Amino acid sequence: MTFFIEHYGFHFDKDLLAVSAGYVRNAFVMASFGEYSEFEHLENILLDAICTEPIEYKDDLEQEESIHGAKYQTKDYTPVAHEYRDDNGEDKKQ
Repeated sequence: MTFFIEHYGFHFDKDLLAVSAGYVRNAFVMASFGEYSEFEHLENILLDAICTEPIEYKDDLEQEESIHGAKYQTKDYTPVAHEYRDDNGEDKKQ
C-alpha cells in the first residue's frame, strides 16, 4: 500500500497504522460485511494516514503513540475460542 500511495506523490504515515493496529483490524472487519459493510471507519484512518507533506518521524515513541493513536484507541483485544452452533442455535461441542 505504501508503494502505491508514494507512486502517486503522496506520503503514508505507517506509524499511525502501527499505533492504531486494533482500530485498523476492526475497520477492515467492518468493511468486509457484504451488504452491511461500514467503510467510513477504514476511510477515516486511511485519510488521516495519507498526506501531501513528508512525514517527520521522531525518536520518542511514547510521545508519538499518545499524539498519533489517541483518536483511534480501542480496548485491548483478547482472542476467544469460536463457539460452533447448529442450525437450531444450540451450542455444539468441538
